[in-house]
Amino acid sequence: MKSAKCLEEMQIHPIIPAYVVDDGDDDTVATGGYISMKNYGKCLVLWAFNDGTATTGDIDIEVYQATDVTNSLSDAKALDVCVTGRIYTKYAAATLAATGQWTKVTQATADEIYDDETSGEAIGMIGVEVRAEDLDTTNGFDCIRVDLDTISSAKLVCGLYILMDPKYPAAPELMLSALAD
Repeated sequence: MKSAKCLEEMQIHPIIPAYVVDDGDDDTVATGGYISMKNYGKCLVLWAFNDGTATTGDIDIEVYQATDVTNSLSDAKALDVCVTGRIYTKYAAATLAATGQWTKVTQATADEIYDDETSGEAIGMIGVEVRAEDLDTTNGFDCIRVDLDTISSAKLVCGLYILMDPKYPAAPELMLSALAD
C-alpha cells in the first residue's frame, strides 16, 4: 500500500513561521507575524529553543488578537488563551532526545501572558493552543499574533504557527492562506 506524502497527510495543518530570534536580536522583543484564523478552527503556536541562562533566557509569551494581518498594532488587543490545558512544555538540561512526554502547565487563570521562570536554563519546547472561538469575532477580530518578551543573545528561539481544523480542507498547494485576511 502506497502511503501519502507528509504534506498531503498534513494537508489540514498548514505551518507558518512566526519568527526566529538569534543573537542579532539581543535584548529585543520578538514580535510575531499576524495570521488569520478566519478559515481555521485552531492554531498550535510552537516554540523550540536552546539553553541560555536563568536570568536572561526565560521565555515570556504574549498573545494578541487583531482585525487584520497588516501588522496594525492600533487594533490589537490581548487574547486570554494561556490557561491550564492549553499550555504544554518539554524541557531538558542537555538534549530533548530522552524527553518523550509533554508536561501540562498549570495556570488556573486565563491570561494573554505565559511567563516561564525555568525555561532560561533549559532547552525545550513550549506549545500553546489558540482556538478561533476565543477571538472576539463579534467585533471583527479573526487574526492572532504571538510575541516573546526580551530574549538575550544566549537564547535561540524559533516559533511556528501550526493551523488545524480548516473550514475548507484541500491539497497543500490549494489551502487557503492564513497570511491574507
